[in-house]
Amino acid sequence: MSAVPYGHRRTGYLSDPVWRTGYLVIALWAQEMSGGLDFLAPGLLVCLQTGRWWTVVWLTVLWTLVQEGLGSLAFGVAVLYYAGMFGFFLLTRWVLEPENPLFILLFSLVLSVWAWLVLSGAISFQEIGTRMHSPWPWIAQQWLAYLCFWVVMLAAYRRWGGHGRV
Repeated sequence: MSAVPYGHRRTGYLSDPVWRTGYLVIALWAQEMSGGLDFLAPGLLVCLQTGRWWTVVWLTVLWTLVQEGLGSLAFGVAVLYYAGMFGFFLLTRWVLEPENPLFILLFSLVLSVWAWLVLSGAISFQEIGTRMHSPWPWIAQQWLAYLCFWVVMLAAYRRWGGHGRV
């Protein structure tokens, strides 16, 4: 919690549009460098944790358009993924507090499995001729990416973004 009243910024903080644009650029760069792992979801998770619902709405629309535009799969994969993400968040926040580290560990694991299911379902639905290997190495990589990027993003958000609240 911050001692600064809501709506007032301390010096050194970035405005929300500047913060989100910077995050989008870094996340897309990381996604490209990693070979397709998702780095946008941790940004939405921090917004969900802070209760910034309108920010979640417009970021989801923007990031869905970006994800759908970058990929070669049929439209709807990102929509299904983010819908599942929000559903899982709403269900799991009743069990654990969203700020709890155990919540982040379990939620990111569930999200990694969900991403694999959505992606492999879309590939088989479109009858793309690719060999599907064991999902566990990919799920482990995505889980680690979510955890690491969330930790770094949350620390940066507390330092330079938002209102210092999480």
